Amino acid sequence: IPATAVINSEAAQLDYVAKALKSSGWELGAHGLNNSSGNAKMTRAEEEAHFKRCLDDLEASLGTRPATWLTPGFSVTERTPEIAAKSGVKAFLDFVDDDVPYDIVHSESGARTLCLPYCMETNDFSLVLTKHFDARQYAQAIEDHVRQLAKEPGEKVVCLGMHTFVAGTPARVLALSEAFGRLKACPEVRFATAAQVYDAVRKPR
Repeated sequence: IPATAVINSEAAQLDYVAKALKSSGWELGAHGLNNSSGNAKMTRAEEEAHFKRCLDDLEASLGTRPATWLTPGFSVTERTPEIAAKSGVKAFLDFVDDDVPYDIVHSESGARTLCLPYCMETNDFSLVLTKHFDARQYAQAIEDHVRQLAKEPGEKVVCLGMHTFVAGTPARVLALSEAFGRLKACPEVRFATAAQVYDAVRKPR
C-alpha cells in the first residue's frame, strides 16, 4: 500500500532512522523539527526559519526535499499555509475540515496551497487512544468510513493517520491488514500518497 511518512527532522538525523526511511519506498513528508515544537506562538520570522530548518535538514538526511507538510499537533498560525507555500510545500495536511481536497490562494503572492484534509474520524489516536476501540473496532471503523464515502458521488480523500506505536503494534496489524485487503479489492477505492493525490488533482481534466 503506498504511504506518506511525515517525519520530524530531528528524528531523521539519526542514521538508522534515515536508512530505514530511505529504503521504505514511501513518500517522505515533513512533520516539523520535533513533536514538542509547534508553530502557534512563533513570530513570522521564527516560523519561516522553522520551515527552512526542517526542510533543509530533511533534505540533508534523506536526499530529497519534502513537498508534503503536517505541523506537529496541528499547532498552526494564520500564516502557516502561506509560509508552507513559499517554502515549496505542495500538499498541506493541517486542516481537518473536509473530505475533498481544496486550494488556498494567497492573495499577496498568488501562491496556491493544496489542502488534503486530515481525517480525525479515522485517526488511530482518536479511535484507539481516545475512544478505546479494540483492534477489530478500529479496523472496521476505517473500512466503514472509506466504503461509505466511496458510495457517495464525487471523488473524496481520506487521510488515514497512523502511528507505528498505535496502529503498528502486532495486536492491531492483523485486523487492519484484513480491512485493507478488502478495501484494495473495492473498485471505487484507490490507495495513494499525498504526492499522488496532488498530481491527480493538478492533472488537466
